[in-house]
Parts: sequence; structure tokens; C-alpha cells
Amino acid sequence: MDRRPRHPPARPVVLFVEAHEDTRMLYTFALSASGFDVVAAQDGVEGYRRASEIHPDIILTDVPLPNDDGSQFREDLKHDVRTRDIPVVAVNGCLQRSLREHPERDGLAALFSKPCLLDELAARLREALDGKFRSGATFAT
Repeated sequence: MDRRPRHPPARPVVLFVEAHEDTRMLYTFALSASGFDVVAAQDGVEGYRRASEIHPDIILTDVPLPNDDGSQFREDLKHDVRTRDIPVVAVNGCLQRSLREHPERDGLAALFSKPCLLDELAARLREALDGKFRSGATFAT
């Protein structure tokens, strides 16, 4: 007898926007192993295009992005009816003071410091998808 559910839950799709190829590969591998389907983009322009095309469940982005501090990317997402309801989670190597103090003002569901434990990040992404933590939560892992 087949014990698999008839309708297995879909793997959440994460759009990961990161300029550094090695970091993109590491996070893509780790998040894939944690049950996510990952689509990668190297900057905000490509990230916005991909978000508009694939409608991911959640967006994980580095801050800052090449040629942008990431705010233009988040503004573009916020003003597009196709992408404005997608939660955006940021990772940042130096946790800029403005982001750290008011991540929700910048349209972020959560903010993580880099480096972060990837299993903890995966768990927090799931919480963001479930709406279980308050908007703008900051996690320094």
C-alpha cells in the first residue's frame, strides 16, 4: 500500500537575490536541502524580473545589492500588484543601522545578519511563510 499523501505539500519557492556567486551556490544548496525550491538572481534588476515571472512564495535578498542599496528593488516589488504581497527577508553583512532599527519601514518581513546558520534561516523562512513572526523582526544569528 502506498503511504504517500495524495497531494504532497509543494516545496515553497524562494527567490534568492545575491551578487556573490559562491554565496548564491551555498544558500541555494542549503535551502534546497531544507525543502525549498530556489531560484537565484544576481542583482535587483534580475531579481525583480524573476519575481514578476515566477511569483515566488518568499524573497531572500542580500542588502546592499550591486548598484543599489536594495531599496529600489524593494520599492519596485512593493509597487507591483504581482509582487507586493510576497514577503521579503534580507540578509546583511553589517546590519545597517536604519535597517536594523526599522526593517518593516523598508518593506522587510525579517532581517538576518551574515553569516547566519542556514538551518535557522530555513526555519525562519518557513515562519515568515506561515505569518508566525511579527513583521520587521530582526534576527542576528
